Amino acid sequence: MPRSRLLLVVVAFWSLQTFASNEISTVLSKSDLGKWRADFSAKQPVKQIAFQRSPDSSRLKRWHATSADFEILKINNDYEAVKRIDGKPFTTVAFDLTPTYIALPKDYAPFSPFSDGGMLVHSGRFFACAEYCAGDLNQWQLTLRAPRGDNIIVDGIVHSAEASWSDSDSGQNIYVGKGMPTADDHFISLIDSKLPSVLKELMAQKLPRIVAYFAGKLPPLTYRPSLFASYSTTEDGSYGHQGGTLPGQIFMHWYGNQAIAGLNEYNTFWFFAHEIAHLYQGPAGNIEPLADAWVHEGTAELFAAIAYTEINGSAQLFQSKLFQSKLATAKADCLRSVATQPSYHQVALANPRVHYSCGLLLVTALHQELTQRGSDIFQLWQAFNDAVANGKPATATTFSEVSKTLLSEASYLKLAAFANYDEINAQQYFEELAVRIPPAVSP
Repeated sequence: MPRSRLLLVVVAFWSLQTFASNEISTVLSKSDLGKWRADFSAKQPVKQIAFQRSPDSSRLKRWHATSADFEILKINNDYEAVKRIDGKPFTTVAFDLTPTYIALPKDYAPFSPFSDGGMLVHSGRFFACAEYCAGDLNQWQLTLRAPRGDNIIVDGIVHSAEASWSDSDSGQNIYVGKGMPTADDHFISLIDSKLPSVLKELMAQKLPRIVAYFAGKLPPLTYRPSLFASYSTTEDGSYGHQGGTLPGQIFMHWYGNQAIAGLNEYNTFWFFAHEIAHLYQGPAGNIEPLADAWVHEGTAELFAAIAYTEINGSAQLFQSKLFQSKLATAKADCLRSVATQPSYHQVALANPRVHYSCGLLLVTALHQELTQRGSDIFQLWQAFNDAVANGKPATATTFSEVSKTLLSEASYLKLAAFANYDEINAQQYFEELAVRIPPAVSP
């Protein structure tokens, strides 16, 4: 995980480099009028340029080729790629982009606007490969150009006019705009000025307490993470919020007037705690298989619940009305989803949101048993982190392996079978877990 550094204002005009591991170079640019464009260049002629992250087909609608000779296609219902319509090889292609917020299924929004015209851009959306993206390709060269007067923040450093960098894994969020971050004891922050004062006050009061709580439960961070909080209006009346965590970064975006008009302090706290929990999950939180996402999402949900009850001192976990409400919703959503077919893997491919609901149900059942046996979910997660630090992959299989000495044999065998995609009926498994969780206790 890269270390966030103190922000330095520098003027960078770095030359674009290419790397042997990737034959495509990407240049993102913002014009003086605020228009966004992406240019892709291949070292050798190619029949197509494929995109490494394609959670849906929204590029077909939101990316507009600057030449009528090109089109974006969905290949084998698997990934998006750009080709010439006549099928001839090419070396360059460019697109005009739609720089508005869009929620992508189990991925980060490509653009999260700030109300003052600033923009948070997810670099992973622009990872591209010659012909197709091989599984061992994990290095991407990007350049971003912006009008003079705009700051470009890459990896915690502020640049002017142009920046180039090598990216990897899930990418990072890049800020472009006139905002300048501020540093405190916990974060290097860039907060949208149009966020309501009640939300800013919640962030100022709650975020440090959440950080301190997790630092007492899990190894403290060795760096100061970046925090981006943005807000944008919508034209279609849609509203909501989304958060995310990438190495060294937390980002939160609210969109639409109703998203901030009806803020709920308890749900907002949970939102904050969930995202900060991801930072403290450490290397074990970098789970790559999509089918295993229930491990880090479900655990982040439970971490948020425990943090809420303990920081606010309102009740024990299973006496918390907020937790019971969220758990009841998670149970209903999970059981409804897995009732459609016995394979959790197939259910999650169709609806990645089940990783949150089924994940919370599963790890809550584990936590309940762990506490009865003298440990808890934090101890299990630390064992998972230790295993990953010693070379084990960050997968559900490793998570189940480290639980062997902490759970009963029956619970371990069921968890191991589920984690290894064995022939286990997901509906039956989650129904059994739901029964094990104690009902709400009136305070």
